[in-house]
Amino acid sequence: MNSEIEGVILAGGKSKRMGTNKSLIKLNTKYLIEHVYNRLNKQVANISINTNTIIRTFPKNIQFQDRIPNNPGPLAGIQAGLFYAKKNWVQFCPNDSPFLPNNLVNKLSSYIDNNGPTIIVPLLFGRIEPVFMLCHRSLLKNLEEFIGTGGRKMESWIKINNYKTVPFFNQKAFTNINNLTELKEIEKTKNK
Repeated sequence: MNSEIEGVILAGGKSKRMGTNKSLIKLNTKYLIEHVYNRLNKQVANISINTNTIIRTFPKNIQFQDRIPNNPGPLAGIQAGLFYAKKNWVQFCPNDSPFLPNNLVNKLSSYIDNNGPTIIVPLLFGRIEPVFMLCHRSLLKNLEEFIGTGGRKMESWIKINNYKTVPFFNQKAFTNINNLTELKEIEKTKNK
């Protein structure tokens, strides 16, 4: 566990493809967000949840809403997470990735240094996994300006900053569950 890093689970999306709040969909006997929380909790000092609907499974005092109106997407959750951060570094994770790596924070944070990157992000077979970024809270104003000029793509924002990619090789660890068909497929393979 890294006591200098806090975690934020991004659960503020509309879950359109799922048809209901993804956080409250069960994989086996636990909600998706519980899987994420349990894996991330072992890696960071504390966890908060960015959600626009209270999730009763968790205390209200660790939940916060987007601060930017009109739901501009996941960057609004990143912005709110950086705004409320008490630590300098924040590890973000989506609420629909129940297999996130147990060594995510350790591996990404090993690239923190005084003059180093302000965003450290997993790279999976040549592709950035932006919702799993480790981000320095000093980027709050930078992000607000990006969103204010109409920026919405996480990867575009990452690439205009001082960032570092870190290779990972377990595709399952970054699997996100977007709809009930994907959930059923994962349950089937888990039970084999």
